[in-house]
Amino acid sequence: MARWFGGKSRKANKRARTPGAAERTGPSGESGSGEPLAGPRADARKLLDEDPLTAADALRLGYGRTGDPAMLLAAVKAMELAKDRYPADDPQRASPLSGLCMLYRLRWQRERDPQLLGQAVEYGRQAVAVAWTGDPEMGRHLAALGTALEETFRHGDRLEDIDEAVAVHRHCLDVIPLDHPDRLGQESNLANALVLRGAAGADLALLEEGLERTRAVLRDTPADDPAHPARLANVAAALAAMALTGSPHHLAEAQALYEQALREFPPGHPARAGLEGAVRNIRKLRQARGL
Repeated sequence: MARWFGGKSRKANKRARTPGAAERTGPSGESGSGEPLAGPRADARKLLDEDPLTAADALRLGYGRTGDPAMLLAAVKAMELAKDRYPADDPQRASPLSGLCMLYRLRWQRERDPQLLGQAVEYGRQAVAVAWTGDPEMGRHLAALGTALEETFRHGDRLEDIDEAVAVHRHCLDVIPLDHPDRLGQESNLANALVLRGAAGADLALLEEGLERTRAVLRDTPADDPAHPARLANVAAALAAMALTGSPHHLAEAQALYEQALREFPPGHPARAGLEGAVRNIRKLRQARGL
């Protein structure tokens, strides 16, 4: 699942409240007096030139809402531009590096090119290494690395990858204040890593901790939050993992939550295919076991 850690920057929020050119012009992009006005593309280009990091983050969030691959590729280009603005030893470089870690992981999920996944982990490691002690964005950098390591585990099944992911996510929670707006997203990241590790080793204690955490995150997520369908699916995945380790009574709830997540995800979202496959598999299991 794609998990979105962090929200819009203050600059992005400010811009979002400002009426755009599309609200002021007609289809031709001109005012009623015939004088040309800057259109949405010009506004986007100005933001990209002035603050490519904010532009990249806005595009990343837009991809999370829509699943539009063009927005993802545009976010990568903007984030690479932001990275190039800082020298290799500048601590400010950590933010675009962790941003690239997230974006390359998302590209991997769509394109399935192992090189993209390896690059995501490398960017994540670089971000954590270059960040300065006490960096308020350290939680974001750790979260990006942790989720990339989770994907590496899914692709290669190396236990050391998921063990490192769990450790990174726990460290991340240690550095994020309790009232930080990103904390809920990181709770979700840790929960998912725990479920993966518990399922890999049939570790019931880790699975129960992961399920408890996914339920808590879902309870605290508003129904209209863009992350809500993914968090429904996270609870479903934890329940399915519990069912496969000897608790088949969880299958019915897992199926119901997966189906609810499918109703909430927009058409064309890259997560839908995986959820549809999970529903089919659960139906077969329930039929085979008479549940």
